[in-house]
Amino acid sequence: MNKTRIKILIFLLVISFGPYYIYQNVLYKDARDINSEKSMLTITAENLEKKYAVNPSQTDSKYLNKTIEIEGIVSEVTDSSMVIDKKVFCKMNGKVQKTLINKPINIKGRCIGYDDLFELVKFDQCSIQQN
Repeated sequence: MNKTRIKILIFLLVISFGPYYIYQNVLYKDARDINSEKSMLTITAENLEKKYAVNPSQTDSKYLNKTIEIEGIVSEVTDSSMVIDKKVFCKMNGKVQKTLINKPINIKGRCIGYDDLFELVKFDQCSIQQN
């Protein structure tokens, strides 16, 4: 009788930890750390926006979800975002200094697509590489 109870207990433990394992290791993997990744490309904000304006689907297939460095002049700044050359919107990892407006900058981030309405390429998880 004791062996049967032990087997049942082990079986119940395995069943109860299965969903936990799937939840932790399959469904919710840690987010990418874009800052530590090497960028696949360095491009100016104007050139990237031109590529998206000409053929968004082809450009998406090349750059969507990729780590890219953007070069350009800062045109707008809010607390946690900035716009480069009025072409690329960057959601920053931290606070942004207002003193960066009209200065050249190099930003690394993940391309999340093109916004047709505002005609902006959008990036998230951005960090300043050099300014």
